[in-house]
Amino acid sequence: MTVANDPRVQDYERRAEEYERSPQRVLLKVARVVVWLVYAFALVTGVLLTTAFFLQLAGANPDASFVEWVYRSTDRAMRPFRGIFPTQELDGSSVLDFSYLVAAIVYFVVALLVDALHRWLTGRLRRQEWEANRARAQADMAAQRVVDQQHADERSAQQAAAREYGAQQAAAQQYAVARAAAQDALAQQRPPVSAERPEPPPPGR
Repeated sequence: MTVANDPRVQDYERRAEEYERSPQRVLLKVARVVVWLVYAFALVTGVLLTTAFFLQLAGANPDASFVEWVYRSTDRAMRPFRGIFPTQELDGSSVLDFSYLVAAIVYFVVALLVDALHRWLTGRLRRQEWEANRARAQADMAAQRVVDQQHADERSAQQAAAREYGAQQAAAQQYAVARAAAQDALAQQRPPVSAERPEPPPPGR
């Protein structure tokens, strides 16, 4: 049996391919990227809202480039929260607007919730990858065991062939020795042949 035909190797390979090609794994990757983008947006928005709150509280010049950019960046995020609390002018250009703080807190809470979701998705994805790697490792181990078994079978077959060849050689040697002994015994049982020839009878008789 070859490695590719071993049922255990095929089963582990099939499981590893199922984990690697699972649509759930692809969806988890896409969802994790989307959730991370939402988390980054919520976190940056919360920081900008907090910055805008302190800029208004400190009476920053709204015509400054940085201050104008912060107010413009937070304008859309502030629309659902604008007017929750009345704006209070403290001293001169200093303004206290708790709506910015409420909006920042909401966005920070959203960022925390999204971060928890991101961690959960990451855990699920790592679980999928761990399962795929484990199935792949089991397939490799099973294939290695099949290869080791094949090598062991080949060594056993070679040893058996060597023993059989040795037995044949020993049998051939025994046969040769027995044949030589039989020939020697036959040679000893034959009568000796005389070297003298009989004289022919005289003519005329």
